[in-house]
Amino acid sequence: HLGHEKTLARILTWFFWPSVSGSDDDGTVVLTTSGPIRGKRLQAGSSTVTAFLGIPYAEPPVGTLRFQKPLPHQPWSQILETTSFGNVCPQPSLPTYPEAKLLTPTMPQSEDCLFLNVWVPHPRPPAPAPILIWIHGGGFFTGAASLEIYDGRFLAATGKIIVASMNYRLGALGFLSLPPAAPGNAGLWDQRLALRWLRDNAAAFGGDPAHVMLSGHGSGAASVGFHLLSPGSRPLFTRAVLQSGSPTAPSGSSSLEEAKERGQRLGQLLGCTDSDDTALVGCLQGKEAGEFPKHEFSVLRHRELLGMPFVPTTDGDFLPDSPSRLLQAKQSQPIPIAAGFTANEGSYLLLFAAPTLQLQNASNVGMEELLQVLKLMVPGAPEEAVQAVARWYSQEGEKQGEAQYRWAMEQIVGDYIVVCPVAEVARRETEAGANSTHTEAEEVLSRTMMQWTAEFARTMRAAVTLWPGEHNIQEEPTGKTSVVFPVLPPPDTHTNCSVPHSAPSNVSEHKGSPYSLREVLLQG
Repeated sequence: HLGHEKTLARILTWFFWPSVSGSDDDGTVVLTTSGPIRGKRLQAGSSTVTAFLGIPYAEPPVGTLRFQKPLPHQPWSQILETTSFGNVCPQPSLPTYPEAKLLTPTMPQSEDCLFLNVWVPHPRPPAPAPILIWIHGGGFFTGAASLEIYDGRFLAATGKIIVASMNYRLGALGFLSLPPAAPGNAGLWDQRLALRWLRDNAAAFGGDPAHVMLSGHGSGAASVGFHLLSPGSRPLFTRAVLQSGSPTAPSGSSSLEEAKERGQRLGQLLGCTDSDDTALVGCLQGKEAGEFPKHEFSVLRHRELLGMPFVPTTDGDFLPDSPSRLLQAKQSQPIPIAAGFTANEGSYLLLFAAPTLQLQNASNVGMEELLQVLKLMVPGAPEEAVQAVARWYSQEGEKQGEAQYRWAMEQIVGDYIVVCPVAEVARRETEAGANSTHTEAEEVLSRTMMQWTAEFARTMRAAVTLWPGEHNIQEEPTGKTSVVFPVLPPPDTHTNCSVPHSAPSNVSEHKGSPYSLREVLLQG
């Protein structure tokens, strides 16, 4: 009977609450399915938004709830102040380089970290507004929705849309898989619970649950891809944007067998030596949360460039099959999707993964360093394949002069990790259907991107007409779109997702069919 009493109390609270809130309600108080919350007004340039920060959407995943699917947060009856970001999920420190400051959370770390944020234009749009839900990146082991670079107020104000974001469990706490005791993919289940909460409460914020766009960058974009491929997530959004990330990216997901091996190795590192997985999980549930990030990367069998130890797993539940097979079988949601990448993906990735290479000095990078990075990126790749790819890219980079090998290194890493996997998603879907100051051009680009994002949340066609390129979507029978931004000089595009399988000293002599970059490196 306790459950019935809680339900009755909740109904009575909702029934009487509006009459007692009275003068307290200036538009910053919203009644959600979890209970009443109070946000705060924030300036966004010359506009104003109402921000609801640190809304708890799940019970703290502590104790026996660690490694488990999240439980919806228990409802509350009093107004909950949601005016500051919640804790960030436990994660390791990033390497010390200047740009890392942008990606380093400032909020305290705690296992009690499952919070979401909502920014609403003020005054509210007269009609229900589209909703953009942002999933942060960070390789599934770092990041937070509270990072300053993810501040949703400006997009909400510029686009007159509702913007939301969420924290989700990271690293081993989010992706350890030792079923059935630890089913795996807890971080993805967190995201899904947040998506469901936002759908159920869209109207309370003035949003339209029929116009929900899911967007993310890096591993956040990969997460968007996993939701596209997961039957249980598909009803929760109507559009998707994948920015510099893909569910098929190398090291972005693992088999159940590999995940289990990593979980067992982590247990050994933390002093949990039980051979029985259930006992092992019980032991790990008793460890301090802060101990996990210290040991996670030690579970990798090889030293890998950009290797991620705990990632989404083909569990047969959230992901019925591997992402590649699901994509090939056209098992994704048939909705409007935009996928893209930037011109120099590899430069950012190398800044994080190989700070000791001192890439800012092009003369420090030669063929030896290029081969070193290739071998770290794909441990076990055949020597002939590594040499072939290095020659192919370095000859392509000859026009870069002194920066030839640095350019080749950046392009290889960017193509292999980001560009080619994103291109694969785009192809499969069409078959189915850092400056310290900003230049004027960069500010124009930022405003244009915010306008594009808001328009795509409403209608795909508006997004295309806003950024006219050499090709219009109506001209492409497959639905492919080439978009050129008029506000910045076009970069030299270089997408070598296909290279010769076996390259002689002069790769231009190759006459055979090209092979995928991944095929060359993995199969030789």
